Amino acid sequence: MIDFEQKFIAYLRSLGTSCVSEDAVPKLYLDWLNTPAQWLCGASPNAYFANMNEAELIAMLGQYILAHIAVPGPLLGSIVQKEEKTYPLLVSMMKNYDGEESQSLKIAIASLIEEMNFPRPYAYYIDVVADTSEADDFTEICVEQLKGAGAAYLEAVLAAFNATDSLYASDCFLDVLADMPFDERVYENILERFLYTETNKAFYASLLGKLGSEKAMPYLQEALSLENIRYYDYMAVKNAFEALGGEIDIERDFSGDKDYDLLMKMGD
Repeated sequence: MIDFEQKFIAYLRSLGTSCVSEDAVPKLYLDWLNTPAQWLCGASPNAYFANMNEAELIAMLGQYILAHIAVPGPLLGSIVQKEEKTYPLLVSMMKNYDGEESQSLKIAIASLIEEMNFPRPYAYYIDVVADTSEADDFTEICVEQLKGAGAAYLEAVLAAFNATDSLYASDCFLDVLADMPFDERVYENILERFLYTETNKAFYASLLGKLGSEKAMPYLQEALSLENIRYYDYMAVKNAFEALGGEIDIERDFSGDKDYDLLMKMGD
C-alpha cells in the first residue's frame, strides 16, 4: 500500500524546511496532487484514483483502513465524485464484512459516511443495535448516528425497542428515542425504568431530563429524598430535576458514600 501522506511529507522535506511556510502548504499540496509522479508510473496522485472503477475504489479504501494507513484524499475524492455507484458498495462492505478487524472497518466506514455527508443507513444501524447484548465500539457509533435520525425513524426505533430481548439494546434505543421529538410512549417507558429498576437509575434520570416533560418532576423530586440513594444517582436526578425547572433548597450530606468521598479527596 502506498502511504500518500508520507509521500507528501517527503516531498515537502525535499523542498527544504526553510523554503516552506505553513501558509504555503495547502497550495503546494494541490500542486502535488496534480503533478505526475514516478512512484505512480507517471500518473498524478489525483489521476491514479480517478482511473479506477467504483469497485476498485471501495476495495482500495478497505485495504487502507485495514492496513492502518491514512486514507489518501484523492481516493476519498474519487469515491465522492462517483457517489451514486460507490455509496451502495460502501454500505455493502460495512454490512457484510466479517473478517479480521471488522469493528475497525465498520467504524471507519460509518465515520466516512458521516464526513462525506452521504445518507446514513439508519435501518442497518437499528438492526446492529437490536442484535447486540453488550457494549462494543461499533454499536456505540450506531447509537450516536441514530440520535440524528429524527422523527422519520421514531416508529422504527420504538418497534425495535419493543421487540428486543437485550437490556443493553433496549437502553440504547431509549437513549436514541430521548433525542427524538417527544413521544408519550417513550416517556412512559423511561419513567417505568427509572421507577422500578435499581440499576442505571442515573442513566434513566438523565433521559427524563433530556425529554423535557415537567410531568417527571414529582418522581424526580421524590427520588431526591430517598434515604439510600447513592451520591452518583442523586446528582444525576438533581441535574434532571433542575433541567426541568426545579430548584433544590437543601443539599444532602453524602459523607461515607464511596463516590462522594473519592470526589472530595480529589478536590483536596
